[in-house]
Amino acid sequence: MKKLIYILMCTASLFMSQSCSKEAPFSGEEETMGQVMTSNLLLEFINEDLQSRAGTDVNLADFTVAFRKNSEQIPYVEYKYSEMPEVVSLPAGLYRVEAYYGKEVDADWDAPYYFGSVSDPLTVTAKKIATVEKPIKCKLANVKVSVEFNDELKMLMSAESKVDVTVGANTVLSFSKNESRKGFFKAANTMVANFLGEVNGQEANASKQYNDVKPGTHYHILFVYKAAQIVGDGKIDPNGGIHVDAKVEITDVNDGTNLDAGGDDEYLEDDRNKGGEDDENPDVPTPPATEGPVCTPSKGIKLVDGDADAVKESDWIEVTDGMTCVVTITSATGIQGFTAEIVSDVLNVEDVGLSTPLDMCNPGSNKDALIGLGLLPEDNPSYLNAKTAVFDLTGFMPMLQMLGAADHKFVLKVQDASGSVTQTLPLRLK
Repeated sequence: MKKLIYILMCTASLFMSQSCSKEAPFSGEEETMGQVMTSNLLLEFINEDLQSRAGTDVNLADFTVAFRKNSEQIPYVEYKYSEMPEVVSLPAGLYRVEAYYGKEVDADWDAPYYFGSVSDPLTVTAKKIATVEKPIKCKLANVKVSVEFNDELKMLMSAESKVDVTVGANTVLSFSKNESRKGFFKAANTMVANFLGEVNGQEANASKQYNDVKPGTHYHILFVYKAAQIVGDGKIDPNGGIHVDAKVEITDVNDGTNLDAGGDDEYLEDDRNKGGEDDENPDVPTPPATEGPVCTPSKGIKLVDGDADAVKESDWIEVTDGMTCVVTITSATGIQGFTAEIVSDVLNVEDVGLSTPLDMCNPGSNKDALIGLGLLPEDNPSYLNAKTAVFDLTGFMPMLQMLGAADHKFVLKVQDASGSVTQTLPLRLK
């Protein structure tokens, strides 16, 4: 009988213990803890700029979700979004729930930083379960910059030319002519894009400043070649051909809208492959202010108006080792004819299988040889209808030097819808 009573007492004690544990799941340290259900914690990636491009490396699964007490800078706990547990235990208090991707650095290549947070603090109460009711909207939180050069400028600028983009005081990234990466900067009050280098053998620079630079914006800066201009007295500005200018398109990548760049910068869509000033109607050529195309020699050389007979003794240019010898031809309406005739006592181009004069618009059988000599671009071996032509004799100089002391005249004849010009480049080797 005593044994039966003992068994009943033990069973009752065990039952009472289990009942108490079901009514009080938090005990000891857990008495001050609450829980957050994460099954309905949603992230929204509202970045139209990247969502519109297939193959972006940014994925919501790679975002980090952080729970940070309102008074603290370091998160109490954080998880990769794809690995976050269904229930997160936190000490009672107010929390900022945040999500981010990447790191906020002063400047780096291809380094977007996205950030979002719940608008209202999350209240975690001891021994209770809370939920995050609203989605976390993640946006681009730094400044994106891309730099391009239009075709004419890219062809004329030296390999060492660059654009230094500075945001804030001392944060700089340098964009070369073939740089395809995007720069990302911490937002600041000002941005400066400074072109530094040589164009057509002459030093050139252009600087643009933009104010009130906001996070979440994309500054797409296009530098263009500025053709020779007519100055007040009706003459051609000799320095016009080496100027560059910058156009900018500013996009709020978080909603896809274009913003006003301020100043005289204009929208880029129709400027990607043309130089000079904008034309309100790009489909209708603007008549040039002069008759015929404009020929601009590089630094250290000069052209003589007229054919070979117009060259005087004082006009000869002495060829030196490593000299740059480039003539840039610009036409507002497009080149319709361009020939180069070599007048020399020792050089006969027909002896090496070339027909004369050299036709730069319709090269025919001369095409491969002209490409090999660097006189025609390989990707588009004709200057017919081109608005810019580059007659680069720099690679031709060593062959002339092999012929010994001699005089060579390069007679250039170029025409467009406005007229024609004939100019001669006289070179002398001693």
